[in-house]
Amino acid sequence: MGPRKEIQKKRRHDGEGSSKRNEPSHPLASWFNNPQAFATFITKWEKRKFVTPRYITYDFIVEHNYRNLTRIIEQQGFGTLVTMTNAYYPDLVNACTSHLKYSASNEGGYVECYVAGRFRVIPLNVIANVCGLSMEGHRFMGGIHAHESWGPYALQRGLDAIGYHDPIGERQRPSVNKLSTEMRILHYLITYTLLPRGGNHGILQHDDILLMWAMLEGHKICWPFIMIQNMLKLQGRENKAIGYGPVWTRILEYLTIGLDGYRKVDIGEDNCINERTLKKMRRQLEHQGQGVDEVEEEVDRMEQDDQGHQPPQAQPTMFDLVQEMRSMNENLQAFQMETRGQYQSINTRIGRVERSVRAIHNHLGIHYEDQDEEED
Repeated sequence: MGPRKEIQKKRRHDGEGSSKRNEPSHPLASWFNNPQAFATFITKWEKRKFVTPRYITYDFIVEHNYRNLTRIIEQQGFGTLVTMTNAYYPDLVNACTSHLKYSASNEGGYVECYVAGRFRVIPLNVIANVCGLSMEGHRFMGGIHAHESWGPYALQRGLDAIGYHDPIGERQRPSVNKLSTEMRILHYLITYTLLPRGGNHGILQHDDILLMWAMLEGHKICWPFIMIQNMLKLQGRENKAIGYGPVWTRILEYLTIGLDGYRKVDIGEDNCINERTLKKMRRQLEHQGQGVDEVEEEVDRMEQDDQGHQPPQAQPTMFDLVQEMRSMNENLQAFQMETRGQYQSINTRIGRVERSVRAIHNHLGIHYEDQDEEED
């Protein structure tokens, strides 16, 4: 009797093992090189929220004549980054960010992470290339707001530079509603694309103010390094939202990682900084009881467009006048060519009708004096 019981117990144990082997594995298990890292990801990273990517178009910037923003994008060289519209894979971004490590080197530094079953080394210049960025500029070692280059009263000087002139109380935090439309859009790009973060995007943090000040003053910033430092901050802060989705898609594509089968999120018009963004700013101002400023004037113009009224036009520059004259000349030439072609077509048809009428008259024996004179 005893041996039979041992055999039965062994069979049950083998059955349990076979059922465990048949259980489907986690789709991201191969993105971690040890069970402990994978367990940390499951408990602290898998359910984290994602910062919704935002992008802007050059047509929108030109249409609203945002000259400071145009100059900043050109000087900083992040035009490709802020106009990205490619899809992203939030689960893969979470996995990569959860165990990312940075190491300095003479070539500018690199990051290390375990990706799809292999240990990967990604130089910062690769990140720069896929985002169209430069490796030159300030790195703000030790943190942006703590950097020694700012000098005394840096925060107040930064507020003055970005056009924030209202007094701030002891416990009051500066609000973006006090800024011009152009500066608010620059802040949008910082908090959603350049240094994405969750939480309240209507508050001006110290880093936001100093970065905007530096860009307005024309100081070049090493964005690949700043972006990596922003990713590393998330590792010590639980429940913080993760960003850089489109950036990681381009990095993984550069590493020739197969992305099929993973959860994919497309970027559409809802992610674009456009007229709806300006209207949202207007609603925020009305809710907080702020006065009329550039934001309200922008939205008033859009509302008049929606109602079919002619919006007030800004004073044109000499460049605008020259461009308008060239456009008018091109339109006039095109109209003349089209009219000449139509005129020739009408003449041809009239000639055919005249010949047909004369043929009928000849057949009927009808002759007119003017017709005889023409024949003479």
